[in-house]
This record gives sequence, C-alpha cells and structure tokens, in this order.
Amino acid sequence: MAQPIGLGQRLVNAGIITPGQLEQALAFQQTEDGLLGDILVRHGFLSAYTLSQFLYNDQFTRVGELLLEEGLLTRAQLNEALAEQKELGGRIGDICVRKGFLQAQQVEQALARRRREKPRLGAILVEKGLITQAQLDAALTMQQRSGGKLGEILVYLGYVDDGVLCRELASQIELGRIGSQIELDQVKALPYALAQRCAATVIREWNGGYDVAVREKLTGERLAELEAFLDKPVTQVLITEGEQQTFWEQLYRKAQVHSSVLGLYEEQPENSAIVTFTSGQLAVLLGLGVFLLVCFLVSWRGALFGLNVFFQVLYALMTAGKLAIVLKGERHDTQLRYSKRQLAQIDEKELPVYTVLVPVYKEKEVVKKLMENISTIDYPQYKLDVRILLEEGDEETIAVLRSMKLPSNFTPVIVPKSQPQTKPKACNYGLLQAKGEYVVIYDAEDRPEPDQLKKAYLAFKNLPEDYVCIQAKLNYFNSSHNVLTKLFTQEYSMWFELLLVGIMQMDIPIPLGGTSNHFKMSFLKQVGGWDPFNVTEDADLGIRLYKFRYKTAILDSRTWEEANSNVFNWIRQRSRWIKGYMQTWLVHMRHPVEFFKTVGLRGFIGYQAMILGTPLLPLINPVFWVMVVLWYSTHAGWIQEMFPGPLYYIATVQFILGNFLFTYMNLIGMYHVIRDCALKRAQPFSYGLIKYALFTPVYWVLMSIAAYKAFFQLIRNPFYWEKTDHGLTGDEAEQAHAASP
Repeated sequence: MAQPIGLGQRLVNAGIITPGQLEQALAFQQTEDGLLGDILVRHGFLSAYTLSQFLYNDQFTRVGELLLEEGLLTRAQLNEALAEQKELGGRIGDICVRKGFLQAQQVEQALARRRREKPRLGAILVEKGLITQAQLDAALTMQQRSGGKLGEILVYLGYVDDGVLCRELASQIELGRIGSQIELDQVKALPYALAQRCAATVIREWNGGYDVAVREKLTGERLAELEAFLDKPVTQVLITEGEQQTFWEQLYRKAQVHSSVLGLYEEQPENSAIVTFTSGQLAVLLGLGVFLLVCFLVSWRGALFGLNVFFQVLYALMTAGKLAIVLKGERHDTQLRYSKRQLAQIDEKELPVYTVLVPVYKEKEVVKKLMENISTIDYPQYKLDVRILLEEGDEETIAVLRSMKLPSNFTPVIVPKSQPQTKPKACNYGLLQAKGEYVVIYDAEDRPEPDQLKKAYLAFKNLPEDYVCIQAKLNYFNSSHNVLTKLFTQEYSMWFELLLVGIMQMDIPIPLGGTSNHFKMSFLKQVGGWDPFNVTEDADLGIRLYKFRYKTAILDSRTWEEANSNVFNWIRQRSRWIKGYMQTWLVHMRHPVEFFKTVGLRGFIGYQAMILGTPLLPLINPVFWVMVVLWYSTHAGWIQEMFPGPLYYIATVQFILGNFLFTYMNLIGMYHVIRDCALKRAQPFSYGLIKYALFTPVYWVLMSIAAYKAFFQLIRNPFYWEKTDHGLTGDEAEQAHAASP
C-alpha cells in the first residue's frame, strides 16, 4: 500500500511546483533542516502568498501544517504534539491547547479561515495514496448497486485496513483517534447501561475533561447525557469496532455476562426457567401424589381405571388436534412464498444490515465450512453482521477460527465461561453488540437457501407490524445416510411442512425451530431475548412472543442441516429438546389462570397440545405398549378390567387409527417436501424415502427412551446442555445434496 502523500507531492499534483523543484527542495531540507514549505519559499520555487493560499484552500491540508503557516506553532512544538498524539491520541489542536502552546480560540480561528469543502472519504483515501482510483471505482460501483457505507465496503474488499479507515474518518469529521497507550483502569468507567446507549468508553481523564472513545460522533441528547454524567467537557475520539470490543471486554465483562445470563430473569422472572418447580407447583404435585396414593390404597384397580380413562381421552384429543393442525397446514397458501421475479425487484440499497448469529462449540471440523455456507447467501456480504459465538475454553475451535482469514464482516465473539453454559446464553451475549435491524440464528453446519434473507426481508416488509418472527423450514442434506436419518428427515418434513404451518393458520403459540428464526432486532430485545436456563430456548421464545401479542409466519425457504446418524447422539439431542419442552410447560403454567387470560382459550388449548403433548405422549406410550404385551402374553385379568365394554373398542380403534394417523402424517409430510422440491427443480430426495414411514413405531421407541432420560435429567440437572456432535456423515452427503438437480 502506498504511503500517504505529503505537502510537496500535493503541490506537484496541483501544478504549483515541478517534480524537479520538489526533488531539489528535499535535498536542501536534508542540509538546512527546515520546514519544506519554508525551504520552497526561501529558494524561490513559490511565493509565501502562493503557499499560504494553497494551504488554506487545499482540502487535504493538515491542522498542523495550518498552525505552522499561521505562525502559531514552532516545528519543535508540533513535533512534541505529534509525539503525544501518537502515544495518547486525540486532535493536534486540542493537544497544543492542553500543552499551553496556544489558545483554543486561536485554533478555532485558524480552522475557520480555511476555505475548503468537506472532502469525501474516497477522495481522501486516493489523494493520500491509501487506495487506487480503480479500487475506489470498484467500491463505488458496489455501493451504487447495493448501498451501504463506502468505508465498510472498502474494508470488506480488503482495499484498506479498518484502523487506517478509522483514522481517515476521524480526520474527515474532525475527531481524534486513540493513541497507543490506553489505561482504562486509571479512569472513571461509565455505567454499563449508559455506555450501551451511547456506544462510548472513557479512555482518559485530563484536568479539564475526558477523552471518550466512540464508534460514531455523538451529538445532541446523547452527548449532553454523557457530559451531564461526567460533569466535565468531553473530547471524542474515534475507534474501530474491534477496539471497542476489546475495551468492553476489559471494562464490562461481568456486566455483559450478567445481562446475558440474568437479564430475562430480572426483567421477567415469571418467564424464566431459572426455577424449575415453583413452590406452588411442588404443592400441587405433592397434593396430586397424595390423592393418587389414597386412591390406590382404597382401590388400586379403580385408580388404574381412572388413569386409563384420563390418558385415553387425552391421547384422543392430542391425536385429533394434531390431525386438525396438519390438515390446516396442507393448504398451499399457508406459507409465505416469493417468486424469483419478486426477489429480483428488490432494491439492494434498501436492504438493512442483517445480523447472523452462529453458536459454535467443539466443532472445529464443521466451522471450516462456515464461511463457504455464509458466502453462498444472496445478500450484500458487507451488510451481513456475522457473529461467530465461541465458548471460552474451547481452545481447539478458537484456534481453528484464528488460523482462518475471516472476512471483515465476520466477528468472533468469545463468550465468557459461566453457568449455565448453553446456546441461548451465547446468543444473548452475541446480541449485546449486534448491529443488524434483523437477526437470524444458524448453526455452524447450516446451509440456508441463498435467497432466504431476501425472502425474510420481503416478509417483514409486507406483513403487519406485529409479525416479528419469520421461521424458515429445516430439513436434512444427509437423509439417505442410514435408517435413522431417513426417519429423522420424515419427522422434520412433517413438522416444518405441515405442523408449524398449520399452527400459524390456527393462531396458537408456535414452538420455533432451533435455527433459521428471523427476528426484528428491536422486538427480540423487548421480549428479553432467549432464556439461558431453558435448553429448548426456541420453543420457549415462540411462546413468549405469543404472550406479547406478536405473531410468527412460516417462510417457504429451507435451511439444510445434518441429521443425527448415531443413535446415542440422537438420544442426547432429543432428550435435551424434550427436557426443554418440559421446562417451557412448567414456566408458563406457573399461573394457569393468568396464562389462560393472556393467551385465550384457543392459545391455551394449542399450548397444551404442542408443549405438553410433545413430552407427554412419549412418556405414556411405553405404559400402553407394556400393557399390550402383557395382555397377549399373560391375559392378565386386571388388564381386561381396565378396558370394560365400550372403552375396549374405543381404545382398540385409537390404537389402530391413532398409530396409522401419526404414521400417515409423517408420510404426507415427506411427500410434500419431495413434491415441492421437484416442482422447484431442486430434488435432493428420493421418493423411496416415503416407504420408511412404516418404521415410524421404531422411531417412537427411541423417542420414549429420550423422554424418560429427559424427565430424570429435569429433576437432577435441569440446565445441563447435552452437546450434539456434528460432522458424523462426512462431506460426501453434503456434496451429493449440493449437486442434486
């Protein structure tokens, strides 16, 4: 990169002196040891008047040059001020005033006499030799097409370093920069809330005021609030995002951890899972236990019969409810669909900054694909605020990421080690300094369809204001790996193609999926972000959005993930999900009457069907399976007593029809995905997958194992986040999926 252009070269470029004259003047300067301008005048290369006029009119004249021309400073004084600026930062004029070389009024008068237009950033960088004209033209072309800030585009393209850019921006808007010596522990730190509002950090205190580092120049109310708190004048200096992140890590680490862990609990304790069972719930459970015990002591057969009737009715309602939801979801117009023509009509200049949160933990192999997956997104890349959330202590993944050359829009965020160590806590931490108007979560191995962000943008733009979340659909690129991945794919196809879509149509609480949730940033912060104590934070957040009267829509766009191909790994993942549903149900049922009033009858019934039904059915299924086996193997009389007369036929119909319906829902969900992909001429699946719906009962057995594991873990270790290993199927499955027509 070329060196910044000095006064002599600027005079040559302006045609005031020749290159030869400059060369001679530089030679004289080596022997005479004076200012270049004075030497040029002394040797007759130009007049003092011409030099003065040039300095006052040239838009690239430095403040120091101007003060020297005015005779307000000596060269020795300027050198001393420049040395201090390098060490401590700030503006030359302020430093000279502070050191007593001149008065503030003299600096202001000298600057006022400059007759220049405010230079454009691109012109400054070219004139100083920091970028070429061709590089500026390329960046301007990109800006003209997609909007955004020129500086961010130049940094993204690698034409200029963010530190150099920050220095020139500071000069352009007449702010100083930070110096090499920063001692944050020697100054009065701002309260965390004030620092957040102003995006400001106090870095130095002088007798007459403070130096405050900012990302953007503060004016008006924010500046007044800052000066009112500090009770002294404020001098602003510009810093880069990386510098701010470093400062805040040092000053506000505890505050940021506290906010990401306990923020929801402190603002909305009734919605936090920090307490698994409230005293009221424990009292109800104890009372119910005593009641059942008494019933069993009086008549154990009667007690079993009553429980049987209760669960038979519950099962029938759950089956009918899910079937109704799925039938609603089958309608073609229930998803938000946007054509290629609509996407092509988007003016990219209007696209806002979009934050992408990518939680990563012990995934050093998967993280290597991260940049490739993000780079395929059809969105101006410099408008993507990609925050890779790494856990402190995960040294291998951190080392891999540090060894990679990350684009400027990728920001690694080290989440401090604290309990609970969960994905939602990491997401809350990543949200603290996120810049986007919208935010989406992707896992490291996720491969969203390229146009997903633009579709989500259109959805937010076209929907009413109360739609604050857009859920994209999830499915698997390794569906053909083994029987487990085939069954997992069928379940997800039914869940995201039919069930969630139907829930949206019925206007009941939507348990969100784990990734590809697109949020309006302001509303996400308003509802408290994610609950770090809930291990299925997505489902819980969907319920809270509904309680706040906000709505969610389902987007016809897929994100491709890796299906669990290992049974034990699958059980760990599924037990965490089910445990989270249990937590979510307990949290929002602490005050059932109030919850009913908040969500209404429809929302209350839908909540029970989705949030209670998801863990309850796998828990009670084994009981009925055991009864069926015992009956056919022993013909025990007490089992026959459980199903007298009509109840026997009702249970039999439910056993046959219910199992068929749940299997059929998986089948049609898979068919819908295959048909939809075929219509879009992007077919990653084979129709042969449909027949594996016949193995659904085997999948239910695994679900029940996971459910009982979740139940016991809820009591023993409710906040424990069981890690799901990724990258088990290798690259072949993803490559084959990507190559599908």
